[in-house]
Amino acid sequence: MIVGSVGWAIAGLIMTANPDDAVSYLGLSSDVNILWAFRTAGVIALAFAVHMGTTSRQAADKPFRRTALFMVLFEIAIVALTYSAPGRFTSGRWVVVISGVLFALLYLITLPIKSIGYKEGEISNS
Repeated sequence: MIVGSVGWAIAGLIMTANPDDAVSYLGLSSDVNILWAFRTAGVIALAFAVHMGTTSRQAADKPFRRTALFMVLFEIAIVALTYSAPGRFTSGRWVVVISGVLFALLYLITLPIKSIGYKEGEISNS
């Protein structure tokens, strides 16, 4: 989740600081309303990034599992919305779609591992 947290923080900073670049990266047409929406989404992405970063430290408990499940659904929704968004398909749009699918798969793989209590870094000396 730390990698996802960093990714969402970078996306949030870009969408907040320079939404015009984010809009053109996705191949969307730009106007005042879409720029405002991207700035708002950027702030929300920053909040997700902080939440993901703090939750990932509680790897084996219930908040991690709930957040990971939410992120699977969230990533799938972002992929679907990005793919079906109006405008031209750019390499940026494909990067967002492919990385979203990969993150959703990563969460799906990680969720059962963390749920059974596996902790990274534990080494048995028996």
